[in-house]
Amino acid sequence: MKKDKFFVKDYPEKSWSISKIKTIKSCLREYYYTYYGSYRGWEYEADYESKVTWRLKKLTNIWIYFGDIIHDGIKDIIKYKINNKEQEVNIDRFKNFIRMKLNTLVKQSNRNDRILEWNNYPTGKMLQEYYYNGKIEKDDINEIKERIEQCVENFFESKTFEDISSRNFWDVLEIDEKKFDYIFINNIKVFAIIDMLYIDGNGNCIIVDWKTGKESEDDKNQLIIYTLYVMDKYKMPLEKIIGRIEYLFTGKNKEYKFSNSDLEEMKLKVRQEINVIDAMLEDKELNKPKPKEMFVMCEEEYKCKKCKYKKLCKMKEEI
Repeated sequence: MKKDKFFVKDYPEKSWSISKIKTIKSCLREYYYTYYGSYRGWEYEADYESKVTWRLKKLTNIWIYFGDIIHDGIKDIIKYKINNKEQEVNIDRFKNFIRMKLNTLVKQSNRNDRILEWNNYPTGKMLQEYYYNGKIEKDDINEIKERIEQCVENFFESKTFEDISSRNFWDVLEIDEKKFDYIFINNIKVFAIIDMLYIDGNGNCIIVDWKTGKESEDDKNQLIIYTLYVMDKYKMPLEKIIGRIEYLFTGKNKEYKFSNSDLEEMKLKVRQEINVIDAMLEDKELNKPKPKEMFVMCEEEYKCKKCKYKKLCKMKEEI
């Protein structure tokens, strides 16, 4: 019998990522909705709650969208500089590009019919702030304006842009390719989506992670995962790999060279956290979750206010 190439599994594929673990630590119900409750909610035959969950999952917020625009713009600028080494890049034009993209989505999200349209079937993007509150808070608008200025200017002062502009590189291997690359640890898929990867003038393999927000204790661990990925995909020796985080809002950068013990500790951490994921499953082989009620809702109100799924926690009242 010929295998149906459009066959969809009953449950999503099991995987590990730092964002997944962050969600577990933040709210178990949010974790359930994101990784299980929304699965197959795009199908016509899906039940009502699955459809709503899938639609809410597709919401974005002003901070995530801002970060996405910055990353997309950086990718285009670096590609341009690689092919046009003598040409200068207009900083104000980059800032205006970001403002234009943000304003376009704000206007689109603020349309009178947009929420109804989104609830019927989500297309394009929709800001969570407008979906729930009908506006973006003034403090957030002011902070976004400040971040546009700081992040753009600090990008052009960054070590990575300096290397590309001065031709201090041999080859650029990856630039935010939007591909869900991964490695396997304990036969579980571990995602590694690198912002930029290049060989510098000294023959070192530089892993770059652009950050538009504050520093996090997870940043270093993310670079270790990327290091494991680079060693696996490019067969690069550990001693030639440097991880670099460019904190665009503050203009700081941090560089790391990891040891074999760092890699082993990270692998152990991943294995332990996969055990946590497994503890919430009814069937480990199928990746079938336990009933939704086992994923308790968080009781921290400030998290609930920012959660894209807060509608679901009140859905019984609405029905």
